[in-house]
Amino acid sequence: MISEGTVAPSFELPALVDGDRRRVALDDYVGEDVVILAFYPADFNPACDGESCDLDELDLFTMQKDVRILGVSPDSVYSHRAFAEQYGLNVPLLSDTDHDVAGEYGIDFVDDIGQQLIERGVAVIDHDGVVQYTWSTADLTELPAVEPIKDAIAATGGDDTAFARYRVGHAHYTEGRRAFTSAMGAYQDSEWMLSQNDFQQARKEFAEAEDRFDTALRFVDDDGQAAIYEGAKTKANALWQAADWMAESASDYSSGSGAAGQEWRDDAERPLETARSYEEPPDPDDWPPEMDDLEKAETERASVLPTTEDPEDATLDVDIDAEVEAADDAPETADRGAGSSGPEPADDAASESEAAAATDDGDDAIGDAELEAIQAELEATHPESEPTPEEVTEEPTAMVDAPPDSVAAGDDADEEGEDLAALQAELAAEQPERPEEVPTESTTMVDAPPERETSEESVDEERETDDDPEEAGDYSTPNDEFGGYVTPDTGPVSGSDSDEDGTETED
Repeated sequence: MISEGTVAPSFELPALVDGDRRRVALDDYVGEDVVILAFYPADFNPACDGESCDLDELDLFTMQKDVRILGVSPDSVYSHRAFAEQYGLNVPLLSDTDHDVAGEYGIDFVDDIGQQLIERGVAVIDHDGVVQYTWSTADLTELPAVEPIKDAIAATGGDDTAFARYRVGHAHYTEGRRAFTSAMGAYQDSEWMLSQNDFQQARKEFAEAEDRFDTALRFVDDDGQAAIYEGAKTKANALWQAADWMAESASDYSSGSGAAGQEWRDDAERPLETARSYEEPPDPDDWPPEMDDLEKAETERASVLPTTEDPEDATLDVDIDAEVEAADDAPETADRGAGSSGPEPADDAASESEAAAATDDGDDAIGDAELEAIQAELEATHPESEPTPEEVTEEPTAMVDAPPDSVAAGDDADEEGEDLAALQAELAAEQPERPEEVPTESTTMVDAPPERETSEESVDEERETDDDPEEAGDYSTPNDEFGGYVTPDTGPVSGSDSDEDGTETED
C-alpha cells in the first residue's frame, strides 16, 4: 500500500451518495475535512453476516466533525445501493470497477484462481492531502483496528490547520452578524416576514461559524490561541440560539400570536446576555490577536430587548397603615364640606359609590335633611322617571289596523266608537245576509254590526209560502237550455233571486 507521508493520488469515481448516483472526486473533500479511504474487497464479502458488515465501525466516524469516510470497492453503483440498504450505511460508496484507484494506492492483487481483487485497507489523509496513516491486509475476514485511526485523526492539523478553520468560521460569523443586524431592524419596524427570513439566515451562518471554530479548537496546539477559538465558538453558539428564538418570535407575531411572540423574545435575551459577555472574534487579517481571550472582565448589560426589574427593587417606600388611616378620614371631611352644594355624580356607578361611602363613613347616622338632599340629587341626575302602572295604557290587539287616533281616551274614544258603529250599519245595509246561511261568530276584536230586525214569524211565513206550490203559484218551468227555471217576468233564473227590498227568495 502507499506509504505514509506521501501525497494522496487524486481520483474521481462513480458513487452512491445518500441513495443517489453521482461522481465523487477526492479533491472535493481534501482541505475541508480529514478523509478516510476505506478499501474493501466487495459488497456482501465474507466479513459480513446477517446483522453487520465490515464498514460498520468506520461508519461511526461520520458522527465526528471534519471527518469524511469514502468506501471504495470494485462493485457497481447498483450493488452498492443494495449493500447500503441491507446494512443501513451512510458513507458514500465509490465504484472502482477497473481497479484504477486500487492500483494507484497499491492494494489490488490476483488470487490463486486468477480473480482480480483488492485488499482491505485504510488511508487517513489530512487537510493538506498528505497520507498520515495506512493499513491493509489480503485476509478478507480481517478488519482494521479503530484506535490507530482515531490517533491519526487527532494527530492531523496543528496551528496552521486550526487557523485555516478559524478563518472560514470567521467569514460565516461576519455574514451571520450582518443578517442578524438586518433582522433586528426589520423586527423593530414590525416587518415580521422580512425579520424572520433574516433571523433564519443568521442562524444558519452562526451554526456554520460554530462548527469551524470548534474544528479550530480541536486542531490547535497553542494554548493561547485555543482560548480565542473557545470564546469565538461560545459567542457564535449564543448568537445562533438567539437568532433561532427571534425567528420564532417574528413568526408568531406575523401570525397574530403576540403572547407567544413575546415569550420567544424574552427567551432570546438569555443567549444575547451570553453573547454580550464576549468580545467580537478578532479578524484573521489582524492575527495574532493582542488579547489572551474574548471574555470580558465586566459584562455590559445593555440590550436591544426589554428587561424587567428585580422584585427587590419594586418595594413601596410608604407606610401602608398610615395611608389607610388617612384614606378613612378623607371621605368624612369631603362629605361635610360638600353638604351645601352637593356633588354632581357623573353616572349611576359614581352616585351609588358615594351613597355607599356616606353610609359607611364613621359612626354618625345620616340625618333626614341629608337624605332628602341625596334624593334630590338623584332626581336631578335622572329627571326622567319610569311611568307608573296607572299611566301605562294597553294598545289594541285587533287583527285589523286601528284608526290612527284609536288610542285616544275620553270623549274622543266615544265619538270614534259611534262613527265606527254607523260605518258598520251602512256596510250591513249594502250587503244583507242570506237567510239560508248560518252566521259565524266574528273573530275580530271589533264589535260585530247589529243584526237585522227580522221577526221569526215573517221568516216562517215566507218558508211556508215557498213550500206550498198551490199558494205560491207554480208557474215556473224548468229550462234546460239556461240550466235553471223560466219565469214570466224575469226570465231564466238559477238558484235564487232577490226582491227589491233586499230579501232573498229560494226557488
